[in-house]
Amino acid sequence: MFATTHPPAQRLLVFARLPELGKVKTRLGQAIGAEKALAVYEAMLRDLLQSIGTSNEETEIEIFWAPTDGANGEALRRAFDDHALAMQSGATLGDRLAMAFSERFFFHRTQKIVAIGVDDPRLTREIVDHAFALLESCDWVIGPADDGGYYLIGCRGAVFISEIFRDIPWGSSAVLQRTLDRIGDAQNTVAILPSRYDIDVIEDLQRFARENIDADGELPRLLREWGMAA
Repeated sequence: MFATTHPPAQRLLVFARLPELGKVKTRLGQAIGAEKALAVYEAMLRDLLQSIGTSNEETEIEIFWAPTDGANGEALRRAFDDHALAMQSGATLGDRLAMAFSERFFFHRTQKIVAIGVDDPRLTREIVDHAFALLESCDWVIGPADDGGYYLIGCRGAVFISEIFRDIPWGSSAVLQRTLDRIGDAQNTVAILPSRYDIDVIEDLQRFARENIDADGELPRLLREWGMAA
């Protein structure tokens, strides 16, 4: 008899961009320049990947990278190490989230999915595992961001509907509330994690520098080299 390998029950989806000059952290780049913004993004990405760890028998980590002309095997591996990779598809963030969740729930038989971005490099595996644990008793889990969006969203496969991600005003301060309204309309339950902040603009980066002046990690070291943590 041959042993049957079952797919992991949980998947952590990391939505990321390939580090390219002028194509990442563009709002931050308006204040510090495109080259520094790229360096910040690369440091954030490496810190996040270090912080969330690697896949195991229970949880598969997948990097969902945004399509770009600069993507090739070498560039993807250099940016995302040995993590499983998948290309984002869809016109809006909502389309891309809905497609990723749907495919993993319905074709890969995943039971629970949590999705994050790269905007909070301090996000830990402990926080992610806590989010998965909350999905044992709730349909959805959301981590609110201070700007009115969210840094994490997760769902159980048994209740997933793609409508939760449709017609959301992405990039606005209404993202979180509109999403919570959609979950309520579906009569689903939701667990709310502690609020955190993304690094999107210069004020966010300055706050991060102050709060992590002596911290380990590539981004804190980079900001100390620039004198921003002083």
